[in-house]
Amino acid sequence: MRIQICVTKVKSYQMKTFQVGCPKCDGQLNSIAPLSGRIVCPFCGTVYHVTANLTVESEAPEQFVPFATSSDDFEQSALNMLLAEEYAPANLSEIISFDDAKSIYLPVYLYQGQYECAWSRKVKQVSVDTDAKKNRKGVYRSQNGVSKGEYAIVCSACEDSESGKALTEYVGTLDDRGAGVKPLTLDALHGHLFLTRGSDAKKTWAQRGKETLDHLVRNNTLLQLPSNEVKDFKCSMTSELNHEGRFMFYPVWMLNYKYDDQEHHIFMEGCGRNGVKGTTLIDHALKVEAEKPFAMLKYISVAAVVIPLLMLLAGWTLPAIVALIAMGLVFFGYRFYAQWFKNKVIRKARKKFKFKRNNA
Repeated sequence: MRIQICVTKVKSYQMKTFQVGCPKCDGQLNSIAPLSGRIVCPFCGTVYHVTANLTVESEAPEQFVPFATSSDDFEQSALNMLLAEEYAPANLSEIISFDDAKSIYLPVYLYQGQYECAWSRKVKQVSVDTDAKKNRKGVYRSQNGVSKGEYAIVCSACEDSESGKALTEYVGTLDDRGAGVKPLTLDALHGHLFLTRGSDAKKTWAQRGKETLDHLVRNNTLLQLPSNEVKDFKCSMTSELNHEGRFMFYPVWMLNYKYDDQEHHIFMEGCGRNGVKGTTLIDHALKVEAEKPFAMLKYISVAAVVIPLLMLLAGWTLPAIVALIAMGLVFFGYRFYAQWFKNKVIRKARKKFKFKRNNA
């Protein structure tokens, strides 16, 4: 891979902030105003209460992307994502408190440039044999070409740590076009937390930027080359960076919580362009209840095959045909009932969830 770097450095400056450190992972949270009350560490999810604030000089970028979404937008998007799972717990309002959601300005490096990708693949096409039968069959034919484009990706400027892995991975999925970047003012930070735990642009590019760009270019190239069946897709990419990485603040909504003694995260970038991401939850008790009728379905399916087959072996051809039709009707009828029962249980759970939300 060939990387050309044209350096245009963006300066950072110092500002006075109030800072607290997480007692578990030593992650640093900053605010223009003194911090108080219950805090959830964005790195490790530890819940703690602020007892003291330290006034520090924090390094800040000169640019930022302002929030374009509200806490209500984040809550609604997160609920829509969670409820997309058909076995989502009915008591989500008890499991998740969106009062703990934080709007955080995350330090990132913005990398912009151009790429060129040489690709090759084999595509399935229908051909005709030259034999007497003239059978049509699918054969794979080789294709190759070049795709070009511009990119703008952001990578977390926070130092790597196991506790902050989910946050770092989420930022790596963002496809940013550099729109909305503005000069940073202290007024813009009021009401938001921000992190100043930093790395450096070249190290971040080497650790995460190249991999993120490779993934982005590969996906973009595949999207530009539609086909039903493809195999042996390969691509080699060269790229140019317009600058070594612009240090700036990027808006992120963040919520950490526990379910079944496991840590869960929900993230949504504050620009409203990339949507919400996180783990969906499954209520296993609800799943067992909803799928009870399906346990009988496998026995009906076996009977629908075995009974007509035994009749046929006994020489009862007409009864075997009648039995096959009858058992087929029973199978599809019971399957329809099982699906109806499943939907009924889920609807009941959702209605209970909505009732709790309306009375919260």
